[in-house]
Amino acid sequence: MRKTPGLTRRLSLLSLLIASVITSGCDELLPKRSAGEKLYRKHCADCHGFDGAGNTIGYMGNEHADLLDDRWKHGGDPSAIHWVLRNELVFRHPSYVDLTDQEIRQITDHIL
Repeated sequence: MRKTPGLTRRLSLLSLLIASVITSGCDELLPKRSAGEKLYRKHCADCHGFDGAGNTIGYMGNEHADLLDDRWKHGGDPSAIHWVLRNELVFRHPSYVDLTDQEIRQITDHIL
């Protein structure tokens, strides 16, 4: 069976759509995620990874990106995590001034 260019293009687009849904971690497909996990995935996972190991393209090898090793520069207690999320660390970590205190607590709970 010979594929037509139009069919090949549609199959490619369908494959891309399926891959996008799978890799995006679509909250609609997995609604049981906590609010903290959803916020973490949105704001933190690009650098720290979905599992917190820091094995991402831009941060692999950065000792501060690994949240699983218990060697946190500013400490791993809730107040330290809150401080890091609120205050920009030049060239290291963005500040999330748009997040509420409750959202920061939810991310902290998810991390811990």
